[in-house]
Amino acid sequence: MHKILQQIQNQLLLLNLDANLFEVIVKWLRTELTYTSNNIEGNTLTREETALTVEDGITSGAKPIKDYMEAKNHAEAFDYVVSLVKQEKISYEDVVLKIHSLILSGMNDENKGRYRTVRVRIAGSNAVLPNPLKVPQLMEEFAERLDSKPDNASKALEAHYQLVKIHPFVDGNGRTARLLMNLILMRCGLLPLIVPPIERKRYISSISSRVVNYSIGSNSISACGATTLFGYHKYMLRLLGKSMNLYVKLFGANNKETDHPLLTIGKFAKHCGVPISTIRYYLRIKKLEPYSYTNAGYMLFSREQASVTLDSSTLAESACSTGITHTEAVATSKIVLAHNEEEGEAISACVADTEAISACVADT
Repeated sequence: MHKILQQIQNQLLLLNLDANLFEVIVKWLRTELTYTSNNIEGNTLTREETALTVEDGITSGAKPIKDYMEAKNHAEAFDYVVSLVKQEKISYEDVVLKIHSLILSGMNDENKGRYRTVRVRIAGSNAVLPNPLKVPQLMEEFAERLDSKPDNASKALEAHYQLVKIHPFVDGNGRTARLLMNLILMRCGLLPLIVPPIERKRYISSISSRVVNYSIGSNSISACGATTLFGYHKYMLRLLGKSMNLYVKLFGANNKETDHPLLTIGKFAKHCGVPISTIRYYLRIKKLEPYSYTNAGYMLFSREQASVTLDSSTLAESACSTGITHTEAVATSKIVLAHNEEEGEAISACVADTEAISACVADT
C-alpha cells in the first residue's frame, strides 16, 4: 500500500494544487459528488438535471420533487464540508450530525441529525449492525478516535468504513460517510475519492465483507477479517489513485489543449465565450450534440462545433432558461473559437463538466 500512497503523492505534485485550482475543482465536485452519491441511492436525476439543480437552482421538473431536494441538500452539505477544510480544530461527532442534518433537511426532519432508535440493515448484505441502544456510545468512541488522530488518507478510509459499520442513522448513512471521508482527505491536502459505476459492486462488497468478518464490539479481528481489512484499504487506495489521475487529466497544469483535440463541456463553453449553462441549454433543446464520449462518460466536443450560429428565437429562449440577459445572448449568438495568437494554442477553461463517474455505498 505504501507504493500506492507514493503514486497518489506523485499525482498531487503533477496537479500542482494551489488555492485557485482547489476552488475550481471544488466547484466541479459540488455537482459531480452530488450526482454520483445520490445516483447510487436511486435518485433519478441525470447529470445534466443534477447540474441544473445545483448550479442554477432549478428544483422542479418531470422528476419526483424528492430527487431535486436530495440534490439541493447534498450540494449544501458539500458546501459545509468545504468550509471546514481549513478550520484548525473540529469536533467530528458534531460534524457528522450536521452533515446528516443537511442531507435529510426538509425530507425527514424527524430523524435528521439524530441517531436511530430502531434496528436497520444494509441492503443486500448479511452484516449484523449494532443494536440502536449502543449507537450513542459507539459514536462517542468513534468521534474521540477521530478527534485524537491526525488527518491522513488511512484515517479517512477507516472513518468511512466505521461510520457505515455503525450505521447510526435510519437513512443517509452512505452519503454522510462519503462526505466525512472526503472532508478528511481534503483536510490532509488530498482531493475527494470518486468511485466509477463499473466498480460499484466491488466497492460495496469490500465494505460489506469486512463488516461481516469483523466482530462488532470486539477489538479482535479474525484471520479472515484481517484479510478483508487489508483488502478494503488497498482497494480504496487504488480508487483514490484513480481519482487523482482523473483530476490530473482534467485540471493538471500540463494538460494542454494541443494534446487533447476534443474538449470537455467546460473547455468548450470557454472557447465559445458562453456560460456552461448556455451550452447545457443548447444540448437540452437538441441544438447541439456531443461529438463523442470518454470511457468514463464525459461529453466531448470538437473545435469545429464552435462555429454554430443561433437564431434570435433560440437566443431568447436560452436567455430565459439560463438567466443571462438578452444582450448577453445576442453578443454570443455567433459562437466562435478563440485562439491565443502568441501562444499558438486554444484558450481553455479550468472548469470541466460533470460527465464522469458514479459512486458509492448504498444508504439504508
